[in-house]
Amino acid sequence: MQPNQRPLRKARSFVLFVFLISIASSCVEAVAPEFDFQDDLIIIDALASTAAGTSYATVQQTSYEFGLYRSKTISGCTVTLVNADTQERESLFESEGSYISDPSFKVETKSRWYIEVQLPNGQTFKSSVETTPEEVQIQAIKDNFNLEMIYDEGSEDYTSGHEIRIDFNDPADQRNFFFYQYRAYEQELYCKLCEYGVYRNGECLSQINNPALTKEYYTYLCDVPCWKISYNQDINIFSDEFANGKTVEDLLVAKVPFTSNQDILVEVLQLNVSQDAYKHFRTIKDLVDNNSGFNAPLPAALIGNFTDVNDSEQIALGRFTAAAATTETLFIRRSLRSEPLSGDLKSPQPEILGDPIPQPLTYVAPCIESIYRTSDLEAERLRYFQGTSILEGSHPTNTPQTP
Repeated sequence: MQPNQRPLRKARSFVLFVFLISIASSCVEAVAPEFDFQDDLIIIDALASTAAGTSYATVQQTSYEFGLYRSKTISGCTVTLVNADTQERESLFESEGSYISDPSFKVETKSRWYIEVQLPNGQTFKSSVETTPEEVQIQAIKDNFNLEMIYDEGSEDYTSGHEIRIDFNDPADQRNFFFYQYRAYEQELYCKLCEYGVYRNGECLSQINNPALTKEYYTYLCDVPCWKISYNQDINIFSDEFANGKTVEDLLVAKVPFTSNQDILVEVLQLNVSQDAYKHFRTIKDLVDNNSGFNAPLPAALIGNFTDVNDSEQIALGRFTAAAATTETLFIRRSLRSEPLSGDLKSPQPEILGDPIPQPLTYVAPCIESIYRTSDLEAERLRYFQGTSILEGSHPTNTPQTP
């Protein structure tokens, strides 16, 4: 599966469980909760989309470890999308902790789908049937740099970044509910970082006991041009309740942190979803943004639309959603900006002759394909970077390379 066809799912794959974590860690007076937290709850997050290769599912299980509520991926599931009318079946294959469709697979607008998830122990969950809405095209996309984009309570400081806004014409003959995601491509500065160690034989060799070592880390260039892929970390939704049939302008749909000076290609996905799906995502957003307190009851929206096929009393958290997707792309020249970077990006620090480290000196590491990295950037995306300095300097030859 090509990286551009991988799902934009990072935000939803963890926020379904953030509700449990946020309540458990609230700074409020300790009182007996009105409901009990449970281990071994199943969380299923799934999407069937009209954009090719973006249908997926994640399957997780809750656990309580060291005083914290966590979730872990369940491997070895059998996951199948089913057309409720034609009985067409699309099997999803496991990759990087997710279950992903064939790169060419997509659903059609107005088609009806559900999903079946069989766990390794034989327990099977089935979602309710979802009808795919109609697509709504994005008319324009733009960005605005904001020095105070996000306030970080931990550091008591602001994170700067690019706010992505769009325009679109909302259809007057129907109610529409939107969920937004993005994925962004930028060239990797290096493909491996070893803290208190060096890269040898495919792994970091610890030098923590080396008394002559003076550097905290070493970095290693990518052996081929390599591209970092990042995803949204928050939930962005919109209802046309007060904009039905109107032109929506400057709608904020994404926040891209200014973590490096690498030019970046941002692809925004506008997902038209059902009203029930919108309510589900809105509930999660409200819980994450405005922690409701330790005694908040578990919202019905978090229960989702899954049931155990053999036991109707058994449920799974999360939701299956059928969505109509449209995509718009924006190229941002961050290399032209002089503002301070956000985050803790570590500058490249290669091995050099004379360092007290094992020989031979090593300078490069492989670009390992994953949902967060690729060396196979398609020509359609690569053309945005042509004519910029971004293709120079990351490859060991220091010459422009074409994947």
